Amino acid sequence: MAIPDSLARWREFMDERAVEPEQLPMKRLRSLSPEAKEEYDRQRFAWIGADTVLETKDSHPIEKHLRIVQARIGARSATAKRAFAISGRAGLGKSTTVLNLGRKHEWQRRKTLGDGLDVTPVVYAVVPPGATPKMLMRAFATWLGMQVPQRFDAPTITDQVVRVMTEQQTSLVILDEVHNLRTTRTVGAEAASQLKVFTERLDAAFVYCGIDLLTSDLFTGDIGKQIRARTKMYALEPYSFGSEKDRDDWLDLVLGMEDLLPLSNHPEGLLEDEAAYLFHRTGGSIGSLRGLLGDAAIEAILSGRERVDRALMDEIILDEEAVHRTSESATTDRAPRRGRARKSG
Repeated sequence: MAIPDSLARWREFMDERAVEPEQLPMKRLRSLSPEAKEEYDRQRFAWIGADTVLETKDSHPIEKHLRIVQARIGARSATAKRAFAISGRAGLGKSTTVLNLGRKHEWQRRKTLGDGLDVTPVVYAVVPPGATPKMLMRAFATWLGMQVPQRFDAPTITDQVVRVMTEQQTSLVILDEVHNLRTTRTVGAEAASQLKVFTERLDAAFVYCGIDLLTSDLFTGDIGKQIRARTKMYALEPYSFGSEKDRDDWLDLVLGMEDLLPLSNHPEGLLEDEAAYLFHRTGGSIGSLRGLLGDAAIEAILSGRERVDRALMDEIILDEEAVHRTSESATTDRAPRRGRARKSG
């Protein structure tokens, strides 16, 4: 899932008026003119591919730990500020997690400050591969829509970015793909040092997000030790299917994603009995589950079936990482097919 790559897209994502397309019953769907049906399908395809988020098993513990980090931000201290990091392999829901964190923080701050104010409570940037200090700071400036002359060096860009973020009352900074900071190389070490200086100049909580961060360059070496000492790390793990709680957590995720499918002939809870099947096909990966259900929903729309069932999902080709995980676990015992009883009300 793609994170919004600009302030304009972020604000569009934050707009509470952006709602799911109306789920038309089959009779009404068939009554649409070809032009109206094409436009309705276009809206549905856009919704399926959009940055929609939902709660996961990690949402509440991550929010708890981040609140502790945020509570320390306002304190005047001679020691370095604390940061928060979310680590995990690809497909475990890091993007879903940071979007959820950012959305909740933005809504809370706008409620506190007043929704009409021109503020930017959340800033998001991606660390480019081989990042230099200048490239890193330019990533923040680009996301903010700032026009930065090529002649500006990293300290100058930092001054400009800090000024804008301070004026915009930014209080949460999300830095994604931080495993791209290669501190074992000179430019990477310089970029990490620039990041350290940058964090000290802002009264904002920093959230780092990346793949297998404990073994990444950013948290090794002399500079890495300094960063690691001031960073709380939360490691995302794949969903499991072993205990009853594990199965309940997975089913909640499946049903949550099912609720987002804008289909006209898909009864609520149709996928409840397919929870085990979906787990074994995706290996407990949020990204793979989202991809499978999204692709199946698109095919359901294109084919006119308007529902996602086992037969349709069997036709969908998975991402290669999910295929690899499935082949690795092929020798394990197959979990029972049925999910838990759906709660009434």
